[in-house]
Amino acid sequence: MSSDAPGWGARWREVLTSGPPAVARDVQRGQALARRGAVTDLVIEPGRIAGRVRDDRLTDVRAECVWPVPDDAVWAAAVEALASEVRFTAALLDGQLPIEALELFATVGVPLIPTTEQLTMRCSCAPTLTPCRHLAAVHVAAALRLDRTPTLLLVLRGRSREDLLHAVRAERGGGLARPLLEQVDVSAGLEAARADLDAIELHPAPVVDPAALLEHLGEPPGVEDLTPLVDAVERAAATAWRLAAGDGAEAAEEEVLLAELRAQRVASVASLAAALGHAPDEVAARLDALFTTGAVLRTGSGERTRYRASS
Repeated sequence: MSSDAPGWGARWREVLTSGPPAVARDVQRGQALARRGAVTDLVIEPGRIAGRVRDDRLTDVRAECVWPVPDDAVWAAAVEALASEVRFTAALLDGQLPIEALELFATVGVPLIPTTEQLTMRCSCAPTLTPCRHLAAVHVAAALRLDRTPTLLLVLRGRSREDLLHAVRAERGGGLARPLLEQVDVSAGLEAARADLDAIELHPAPVVDPAALLEHLGEPPGVEDLTPLVDAVERAAATAWRLAAGDGAEAAEEEVLLAELRAQRVASVASLAAALGHAPDEVAARLDALFTTGAVLRTGSGERTRYRASS
């Protein structure tokens, strides 16, 4: 699916706008009601979207769309299939539901966008033709909400984002997922900034467990040993913290040197200097500093001195 494909809100609106011509007029009236803010008390919950519509012609009316949620057996099969989709789990952990999930969920038996026939529509205005303008207004208001928070589609289908993450993690054999990070209150710093972003006070802190995301995702397909990945993530986190703490270019240069050293496995000053395009004396000085900190191991002496990364 292309990146310029319609978003969730557009997909949801299409459910009504692609309906028969006989209802087009009421759909247009409903869209106008929604645009002027006539829909209040909008609720998106498992199997149901409902709202109150203020109509100049009538007293406030209640309108709802009911879409039965998949049963537990369907969801269990879906979770089993979704557990192998690392990209999907990563998106959910980030609070996202990419539009590509539309096809993915349909494949596992849990469609996220209904057809008109799958919806049961009710309105207290007792229309002779459905969907009436009030149902259309609630439908459009729901589309706007889904554009802002697409994961509400999961709620509508019977599972919250958190429920689904826990189920996927359990399916992978890792038990219940734990929080990635402690919640940090940044409201005070944001409130202090009125117009200038430089006025926001930032208080960075090193990550307690840089590999927590890997623990949440479980073992990637085809990977039996996570240790090399965990080591790489921890090294990257340590370098990122040094950069954030102000070491800047020095930390970056050291990481480049270590990366080349790992690529060569065992290297001399000359081979590293040639690969990096740096002066041998400069490389030797950096290697000595890294040897002192334990990041580099050294054997031999003189021209036979060889180095390798300690991890």
